[in-house]
Amino acid sequence: MCLLFPSTLSGATLNWFYRLSPRTINMLDSLKQAFLDHFMIQTDRLYSADDLYMLRQGEDEPLREYAARFNHEYSRCPETDDRAAFGAFKSGLRESNFRYLVHNNPWNTYAELMKQAAVHAKAEYFNSKRGLATPAHHPFDDPPPASAPNSAPPQHSTPAPST
Repeated sequence: MCLLFPSTLSGATLNWFYRLSPRTINMLDSLKQAFLDHFMIQTDRLYSADDLYMLRQGEDEPLREYAARFNHEYSRCPETDDRAAFGAFKSGLRESNFRYLVHNNPWNTYAELMKQAAVHAKAEYFNSKRGLATPAHHPFDDPPPASAPNSAPPQHSTPAPST
């Protein structure tokens, strides 16, 4: 039984997949090991949880980009579990509302954390687009200047001294 969908594989992976001898892989773990054995040499190196703890969200980096970059690096860490990835992702967040929420909510799993990150990244994206189109008006800001016709400033005259 194969759980991979060939239409989602890249060209090189698809070629490798179709060249597997029929009935040689009967367990997902066997397929995983065969895949790693074949493609391991093509990677620079495999990463560990220590490497994930080195990742940091940039000051101007949107949450969406940080989460995507983190997930990509996490996928290169076969020996790292979700618990370590949860801690590493959390420690790499820059100061933000989302970081505050992560530290003050009962999200326990990496899947829950990533689900919330996706929700907040989407909101962050739409808020940034709205901010570019129309600036937000805050109730405590100075009111906008009233449009007045361009008239000459009032002239003040000093009365002439009386004699």
